[in-house]
Amino acid sequence: MYYRDEWLLERGFHRFKRGSLPALPIYFKNQNRITGLMFILNIALRVFTLMEFVMREALMETQQSLAGLYDGNPKRKTSRPSAEQMLKALCNLTLYFLPDSTIFITPINELQKQILSAMKMPESIYQLDSLQYKT
Repeated sequence: MYYRDEWLLERGFHRFKRGSLPALPIYFKNQNRITGLMFILNIALRVFTLMEFVMREALMETQQSLAGLYDGNPKRKTSRPSAEQMLKALCNLTLYFLPDSTIFITPINELQKQILSAMKMPESIYQLDSLQYKT
């Protein structure tokens, strides 16, 4: 039981091998570019890990779980969402620049609001005031 709840170092390596942060195959010939790519992927891995940690701590604190992260089963709940699942839930936001110089962003749904709330991020980052887009 304790093994299932602990942080696993291997998850990071899996993300580098075949997961959402693939480092293979590397077609760069310049050693500096390979080093730079691995540096950026390492930062992204740390962000993913931090997102999961913050979300899981928030859900544990409030004794809640997230529903709607699984395709084909919107009622399935989890108290340990992965960073990939959370980012996928935030993917269907669109920012429109209309021809009359106005900006429009699709409204966020309840799942997205719950993710932002648990991550201690204000919903206002996905809201636009009546700003005009100047070209």
